[in-house]
Amino acid sequence: MDYETIKIELSNKGYSMSMIAAALKCTPVNIHQVCKRANRSHRVANAIAVVLDKEIKDIFPDVESYHNVKVFDTSREERIADLQQRLAS
Repeated sequence: MDYETIKIELSNKGYSMSMIAAALKCTPVNIHQVCKRANRSHRVANAIAVVLDKEIKDIFPDVESYHNVKVFDTSREERIADLQQRLAS
């Protein structure tokens, strides 16, 4: 999907890029840049996919790095704490 199509699809569902930005606590510019492929963010791409009820690869078929993202069972903070503990010994 190109930028304009994403924008139209969001509007048809009653959402905007600035609403996604507010929900993610990031700037609207970041959302626009991801949609225009000027910046990459799996978190933003995933949010857009959730709102549009589509797969990321259907919205961003040209951004290969979004297609096979590894999901961990633990949070980032838990992994950092584990890493700190392992490196301290």
